[in-house]
Amino acid sequence: MRVLIIGGSGRTGQLVIDVLLQRNHSVTALVRDPSKMSTKTGLQTVAGTPTKQEDMRAVFSTSRPEVVIVTLSAPRATDSPFAAVVSPPRLMADSVANVVTITKEFQNPKIVIMQAFGVAESWANMGCVMQLLMKKSNVIYQYNDHNLVTEETKKSGENYVFVRPNRLVEGDALKVKEWANDGKGVPMLGTISRGSVAKFLVDAAESSTWDRTAPVITN
Repeated sequence: MRVLIIGGSGRTGQLVIDVLLQRNHSVTALVRDPSKMSTKTGLQTVAGTPTKQEDMRAVFSTSRPEVVIVTLSAPRATDSPFAAVVSPPRLMADSVANVVTITKEFQNPKIVIMQAFGVAESWANMGCVMQLLMKKSNVIYQYNDHNLVTEETKKSGENYVFVRPNRLVEGDALKVKEWANDGKGVPMLGTISRGSVAKFLVDAAESSTWDRTAPVITN
């Protein structure tokens, strides 16, 4: 399978690339600085940014992806999830909008997007304490961006999967629990390892099981 990954230089994106290559897929990563990416057999890196439609069109022309996986996240002032966001308010929305536009020109490949528990329909299932914390912190700006991604991607008619992990932690792939009804019942302190999310994203890319759904996942 030919896979294009957006956000492949990030911590989760690099793990997704490793899983894809282990499963013998052909991988292209669109990154700002290819020199920061490790050389790996089966991986092609292309310089560019998803916020520029011409860069997206160029990478689609050369890689002809069957699936696009998006692990993009907004840059922050520090590694803290509560640090100030130092990117445009529509970084994810504009990037995915460009992906959607170009997919319509290239036989509509599926788009698998990493989001977070609490985005869109799953917001109502977050505890009141967590909702208040999100609203009072810089995290809400990224949630607002992901909400736009959800709304606009659904309207586009393209085939999508929105993967919504709860509280990412470092670690290898473990058994994943899916929560029905947009995450109803997810414990406030529930977590999921980054390795688990990477594996689930690839599983969603390979299978039609989760097409046009938004699975909420924890370990």
